[in-house]
Amino acid sequence: MLERFAIALAACAALSAQVPAVDPPGLAQILKAGTWTVVEFGGPTCIPCKKMQPILADLQKQLGTRAQVRNFYVTEFTKEARAYKIMAMPTQVVFNPSGQEVLRHVGFWEKPDFLAALAQAGLK
Repeated sequence: MLERFAIALAACAALSAQVPAVDPPGLAQILKAGTWTVVEFGGPTCIPCKKMQPILADLQKQLGTRAQVRNFYVTEFTKEARAYKIMAMPTQVVFNPSGQEVLRHVGFWEKPDFLAALAQAGLK
């Protein structure tokens, strides 16, 4: 019984894991910082976006200082999201250290596929 409770508690904690959200000036600043950046363009009430949060949090832990992982809430910054050509939520965009987009994916992204794509883009 206690083991099942611990497993359920761990699952709840994983679902509530969230990476920080960034506003437009913050995103501009991060993209000038000279590091890899993974941004999920989505919203706090979007179901696939919520399902991505534990994966993004795991990616941030795994990548450590090699990359920054952030949320950008399209629902709050609609006009600014258009500049990034966001047409659906969630959209994950990877920027290289020069701030250039090198990878884009729309929808839920399984962690192994996400990691493989990051490696192929040059972020190892």
